[in-house]
Amino acid sequence: MRSRTQSAPLLALLALGAATTAGAEEGAAKITFMDQVSPIFRNHCGSCHNPDKAKGGLNLETFGGTMQGGGSGAVVEPGDPDSSTLLAVILHTEEPKMPPNSARIPDAEIEVIKKWIEGGALESSGSKVAAKAKPKMELKLDPNALGKPAGEPAMPGNLAVEPFTPGARPGAVVALAASPWAPLLAVGGHKQVLLYRTTDQHLMGVLPFPEGTIHVLKFSRGGDVLLVGGGRGGQSGIAVGFDVKTGERVFEVGREYDAVLAADVSPDQSQVALGGPGRIVRVYSTADGSPLYEIKKHTEWITAIEFSPDGVLLATGDRNNGLLVWEAETGREYLELRGHTGSITDVSWRLDSNVLASSSEDGTVKLWEMNEGKAIKNIAAHPPGTAAVQFAKDGRLATAGRDRVVRIWDANGGKQTELEPFGDLALAVALTHDESAVAGSDWSGAIRLWDVKDGRRLASLTPAPAPIAVRIDLAQKELAAVTAEAEALTKELPALQAAVVPVVEAQSQAQQALTAAEAASAQQAALVVEREAAVNAKAAAVADAAATAQAAEQLAAQAREAQAAAEKAVADADAAGTAAAAALEASKAAVAKALADKAAHDAALAASAEALANAADPDAATAAAEELGRQTQKAGELLQALAAAGTGRSAAAASVKQAAAAKAAAPQAVPPTQLRTRAAALGHAAAVAVVQGLEAQKAEADKSLADARAAAQSAVAVVADLKAKLDQATAARTAAEKILADKANPAAAAQVRAQALKVELELLDKEKERAAPAKDGLAAAAP
Repeated sequence: MRSRTQSAPLLALLALGAATTAGAEEGAAKITFMDQVSPIFRNHCGSCHNPDKAKGGLNLETFGGTMQGGGSGAVVEPGDPDSSTLLAVILHTEEPKMPPNSARIPDAEIEVIKKWIEGGALESSGSKVAAKAKPKMELKLDPNALGKPAGEPAMPGNLAVEPFTPGARPGAVVALAASPWAPLLAVGGHKQVLLYRTTDQHLMGVLPFPEGTIHVLKFSRGGDVLLVGGGRGGQSGIAVGFDVKTGERVFEVGREYDAVLAADVSPDQSQVALGGPGRIVRVYSTADGSPLYEIKKHTEWITAIEFSPDGVLLATGDRNNGLLVWEAETGREYLELRGHTGSITDVSWRLDSNVLASSSEDGTVKLWEMNEGKAIKNIAAHPPGTAAVQFAKDGRLATAGRDRVVRIWDANGGKQTELEPFGDLALAVALTHDESAVAGSDWSGAIRLWDVKDGRRLASLTPAPAPIAVRIDLAQKELAAVTAEAEALTKELPALQAAVVPVVEAQSQAQQALTAAEAASAQQAALVVEREAAVNAKAAAVADAAATAQAAEQLAAQAREAQAAAEKAVADADAAGTAAAAALEASKAAVAKALADKAAHDAALAASAEALANAADPDAATAAAEELGRQTQKAGELLQALAAAGTGRSAAAASVKQAAAAKAAAPQAVPPTQLRTRAAALGHAAAVAVVQGLEAQKAEADKSLADARAAAQSAVAVVADLKAKLDQATAARTAAEKILADKANPAAAAQVRAQALKVELELLDKEKERAAPAKDGLAAAAP
C-alpha cells in the first residue's frame, strides 16, 4: 500500500510507471498454465502430484490445485519467481529437490515455468495479470532467530521531530512499546507516534498517524518495523507498519469500519493480525495487504492479540473474558483458556513460546502452559484491575493496573519491585531492550521511565511535545539559567574543599591509631589464648600426676596389708602348733582312758557270759542272757569310744604335723612383703612430689593468664576509646564532605545538564533546518 504522505507528483509518476508496465505485458506473448506449463507438470510431476495421489497435499494437474499449494502453503507467488517455492525445488536450490532422486528437468522447461511466474502465473490466454505489489522492504525473517538482528539494531535516522499535531493536549496514553534490541521507546500520542531514545530521553522522531487515535504499538521481533494500530471509533481502523530507520510506511492493512484495538506482526513479519469492536480477528499478508483468514469465535470486542515468538501460535482475548490460542498459519483453534472472570486486557508470550501470560480486569495475571492449556500460576497483580502485562526475556513480568502502580515480578510470580504510583490509572507498560528500565503511562497522559533495580525515576516524558521553535526557546532559557547556577555553585567550592582537608587528615590519623590499637589488642587476645592453652595443659598434667599419686597410695596400702597379713600368719602358725600339741596330748589321754574302760568292762562281760553258761534254770538263763546283752552293748559302745579316741589321736597327730609345717613356712613370706611395702612408700612419695611441682607450675601459669587477660581488657578499652575518636573524626569528615557535596553535586549536575542542553540545542537547530521542507508534506498528509 502506498503512503498517504507521498506528494502528488510522485503518485503521478508511479501511476505512469504502472501503466507502462501493464502495456508492455499486454504486448508480449503470454505464457499460460493451460498452454505451456501444464504439459511440463504432467510429464515430470504427474505421477506424484495428481488428484488421486497429491503427495505433500500438492496437486499440479489443475491450475487451482497448483495455486492453492500444498501442506506447507503456497508454492507459486505470481510475479515473484524468487519467492516461489516451486521454482526453487525444480532448480534443486531447496529441499526437497524435484523430481526426487533424478536430474533436473531441462533448463528450457525451467525457463518456461520461470517466465510463467514472472508474467503473473496466468491460467489461460484470456487471463489478466494480477501480480502482487512488491513490499517496500524485505520483511521475511527467520523466526527461529527470535528476531535478533545480524547487524546494528534499527534506530531512527534523521527522522522529523516536529510534532505532527503541535499543541495537542495530553490524553490517556494507552500504547507504549520498547524496541527489543535498541534503546528506543515508542509512545502513542495524539495522531502521532513519538520515538524517544531511552538512554537520554531524546526525541528521535515523530511518525504521523493521521488516521486517528493510537490504540496499539508493537515492534517487530527484529525491531526494524513498528506496527501502529488505531483509527476512529465507529468509523475506520487500520494497522500500519513503519520502517524504524526511515519512518516510511512499509505496509498498511485492514481497512476496518471501527478502530483497531489490538494487533501484532508475526515473527517472520509476513502476517499482521488485528481486531477491535467488530469481534473478528483478521489476519493479513504484509506483502500485499491481502486477507489470509478470519476468526469469528469471539463474542465481544477484541482487546489483545500477540503471535508466539516462534510464530506457531496466535493468542487473542476479548472484553467478555474470552481467551483463545490459534494455529498462526491456518487460524485453526488450538486451545481455549478458561479462568478469567473479567475482560482480557493484554497478553504476552514467554520467550520460549511455551507459556502465555494474560492480564484481566479481574485484577489477576495468569500464566498458561501450552500443552493442555492449564493455568500454572495466578498472580493477584492489581486487585482493582490489571491493564497490561509484558514478559521480559529472562522470564520476569512487568504489569500496570487500576491501582495506579507499575510492578515487576520474578519468574515465579513473586513481587520484586513496586514503582511510585501515578496520579491516575496506569494503562501501559514496556521494558527496555536491556530490561534495565521500565516505562509506564497513565490515564492523564503521564509517562515515566524507572530504573528496574532500585525503582528510581529516570525521566518523565511527554506524549505532546512542543514545536521545535518552542523547545529551542525553552532550552536556551534553561541553558542560561543552568549555566548561571553552575557558575555560582562552582565559586563556592574552593573554600569548602579546603575545609575538608584537615578533617580528612584527622580521620586518617584516627584510623591509623585505631588500626595499630586493634593490632595490639589482637596480639594480646592471641597471648590470652596461648596462655589459656598453657594453663589447661598444666591442669591436665596436675590431674594426671594426682591420679598417679593416688594409684601409688593404693599400691602402698596394698603392700602394707600384705605385710600385716604375712606377720599375722606367723603368729597364727605358732598358736596353731601349740593348740595342735595340746590336742595331741588330749587325744592320747582319751585313748588311754578308752583302753582302761574297755579293760574294766571286759571282766564284767566275761562274768556275764560265765553266768549264762552256769544258769540253773530258765529264769536264771534268761536273766543271765539279758545281762550278757547289756554288757555286750556296752562293750560295743566302749569299742566305738576307743576307735573314736584312736581317730582323734591320729587327726591330732596330723594337725601337729601341719602346724609344724605352717610354722616353718610362715616366716619366709614376711620379708618380700616388707620389701614391697618400702618400695610402694617410696613411689608414693615421688608421685606426691611431682604433683606438688606441677601445682606450683600451674599457679604460675594462672598468674600469667590473669596478667594477660588484664592486659587484653586494657587493650580493648584503648580500642573502644580510639574507635569513638575515629567515629567523631568520621562524622566530622562526613559533615564536611556533605557540605561540599551539597554544593558540588548540584554544580556537577548543572554542568552536565548544561552540556546536555547544548547537545539538545545543536540537534534541535539541525532538526529545525530539516523540518521546514517537511512542513508542507506533513500538512498535506493531515485528513
